[in-house]
Amino acid sequence: MKKLTKRLFVSVAALVIASPIFAGVKTVSADSLNDTKASISSQQSAGDKLVAELDQIQGKVWSLQNKVTAKNQEITDVQDNIASSQKRLGELTGEIKTTTAELANRKDVLREQLVELQKQSTNSVSGNIYLDFVLSGDNFTDLISRSFAVNRLNKANEEAMSAVQESKQELAGLKDEQTAKQDQLVADKDKLVSEKVALDAAKADADAAAQTLQTKISENQDVLSTLKVKLNTQTEAGAKAQATATVAATPAKQATATPLDNSVKAPVVNSHTGSNPYAYGECTWYAYQRTGWAGGHWGNGGQWGASAAAAGYTVNNTPEVGAIVVFAGGQNVGGWIAAPGYGHVGVVEAVNGGSITISQGGNGFSNPAGPNLQSLGSVGSYTYIHPAR
Repeated sequence: MKKLTKRLFVSVAALVIASPIFAGVKTVSADSLNDTKASISSQQSAGDKLVAELDQIQGKVWSLQNKVTAKNQEITDVQDNIASSQKRLGELTGEIKTTTAELANRKDVLREQLVELQKQSTNSVSGNIYLDFVLSGDNFTDLISRSFAVNRLNKANEEAMSAVQESKQELAGLKDEQTAKQDQLVADKDKLVSEKVALDAAKADADAAAQTLQTKISENQDVLSTLKVKLNTQTEAGAKAQATATVAATPAKQATATPLDNSVKAPVVNSHTGSNPYAYGECTWYAYQRTGWAGGHWGNGGQWGASAAAAGYTVNNTPEVGAIVVFAGGQNVGGWIAAPGYGHVGVVEAVNGGSITISQGGNGFSNPAGPNLQSLGSVGSYTYIHPAR
């Protein structure tokens, strides 16, 4: 009876001790974890929205930059046209000056001709130099000859004066037209410069908005990283509390529940001192937790080989008990495919000739935190990270 009473007392005591532990685990899972997960989800949604806004703003910045570039080219083209117009105006001004001088010279020649005719007229009868010249002929034949000479002279002078005058008028018209064209070009340039100023201002505003969004995205990522670390810490604490509660409640069962024989692992130095930096339930979380020496910032599972090699670890295609086995994204893992873009990692627990037994974790398993055992062949097709000795 005393033995039975003692057993009942121990059982009741175990239940009393375990009850607050289970209650505490339930509180962490339902409250703190859910709140943190909700915060992460909210922060991720806010981050996605900021990234979308940034993409839109950057598109606007590129569009404005293209417009500014095009406007600069338009201004350059107009400036070239103005320079050409100014050159042409100079040429026309020079031609008009030359024509004016030619017209004045023609008048001087005509004046000299009149003086010469006047000298050849012996008597002034009509008061008209040309008529007096004709009438001053010595005979009829001379009179006829003088008459033809005067007619030819008049006609030549009229044609020359008319040609020079028309040329002067045409040049003056061209100059007026060129001046109007240049005035329009100058007005066009002023308009283009004004439009460019507006585009520069709009681009500056867009650049400032993009910079502001970049800052917000960076702040969002900092908060998100902090929340993920918090979630990992809470998850790990919850897992430890759950394990403690299970041991307290069923010590006999817990003593025989470990599915892996840790004694078969190659001896390694466990250098982990802080919390697991990887997301709880991921394969990387399990490999980090199981080995005690994996790096805390090696990226996704498929990246671990390169990261470990960069950190100085031996990486090859030869399996070893205690090594980390790495699967590339899309690689076959004994009948299932490692997530493309992410890959997978596990820990080698046994090597049996041409096959290996690995333990692993991951959200695709019924027990994400592991261990989940699996035997694989084709051992030389996988990458292995060997522990430092």
